[in-house]
Amino acid sequence: MTSTAAQTAQDQAYYRDTYLFAAEATVIAAGEEADGPWVALSPNIFHPKGGGQPSDEGTVNGISVTPSRTDDGLVVLTAEEGSVLPQTGATASLAVDPELRKRHAALHTAGHVLGHLGEARGWQSAGHSHYPGQARLDFNPEGLEAELATPELRDAVRAELQAALDAVLAVGGTVTAETDDAGHRTVTIEGVNSEPCGGTHVAALGDLKDVRILELKVKRGALKVRYEAEHA
Repeated sequence: MTSTAAQTAQDQAYYRDTYLFAAEATVIAAGEEADGPWVALSPNIFHPKGGGQPSDEGTVNGISVTPSRTDDGLVVLTAEEGSVLPQTGATASLAVDPELRKRHAALHTAGHVLGHLGEARGWQSAGHSHYPGQARLDFNPEGLEAELATPELRDAVRAELQAALDAVLAVGGTVTAETDDAGHRTVTIEGVNSEPCGGTHVAALGDLKDVRILELKVKRGALKVRYEAEHA
């Protein structure tokens, strides 16, 4: 579908600015597959599905598109079959759904904080999902059997985590990201941690609201910590 040269030329603008909801961009590659026509643009403002975060939704020249990342790292935007997208070299107008983008960013940042708090208790991370309505952190439950033996004990741990989470959010802190020359991106939450991440995040912890830990349960060999968060 694409080339390494196009991937190298693509500027991932969403890495730098979560709140860049619209932009003018140049088509650096285009084509058509069985599921419809596609384009790759630079700068690219669309986050594709990955890293536990769903993809953005939005348009190219007013045409609805679905972003995805190819095996060689290029973000492509695919429209429904029969749509007419601009060709290589053309300039196009990009727009992402701002409310969806902000909600995804809020869930992802809250997930980083919650993951840090779990690891601070000695829990070992085993997975994550930052999807709206399905957000959760998974941890290895080995050695936690006594701590989580009953619903009452699990709820007590949930309350402890919530109190720790509330304390971190009350202090606040900026959220920044840096990408090195090799393309590796690190997200830093001031006063919390730094970790590799390709997702979108809020600008500061003060941008979060209604961050709640909903439930702790052990299922399919994992301690699952369900949570929710919104953008202020």
